Amino acid sequence: MNVKLRQVTFDERFSGIYLVFFGLLMLGLSSWADKKTAHERATLTETQGEVVETLHRRERDIKDKEKDTYAPVIEFQVKGDPVRFTGYYDSTRIAKGNIVTVRYDPKQPTTTARKVEPLEGLGVWGAYAMGGGCLVYGLCQFSPIRFSLGKGE
Repeated sequence: MNVKLRQVTFDERFSGIYLVFFGLLMLGLSSWADKKTAHERATLTETQGEVVETLHRRERDIKDKEKDTYAPVIEFQVKGDPVRFTGYYDSTRIAKGNIVTVRYDPKQPTTTARKVEPLEGLGVWGAYAMGGGCLVYGLCQFSPIRFSLGKGE
């Protein structure tokens, strides 16, 4: 391994500042989203619901091309009473009879119910990784020390 000292250029400092700022922003947003999800898990009730129907509508995208979207109608039980709500429209269709996880506020189950996505926390952890990587790489831009594994440099 080779270690070299070098001059840090203006462009490297500028990109370092940008990357540090972006990394801190991503870490902050990730932390906020993680806490929001943890608060939901702690305060809302989670149960299983069944897809009883699928609504269909045709929309136009940005390029004015028609596309089909679907929203599941999900039914679950609250104290023995059935509660139904319509999920979000999406391009994927959930088959009738599928069991999904539902999160809701017991005081207002009809208005607060939502389908829990299976990979709910994956986006948050991806943003943590991206923010951390940007932060580390941005800080490396300020360093006058460079490491290399090759013989040539």
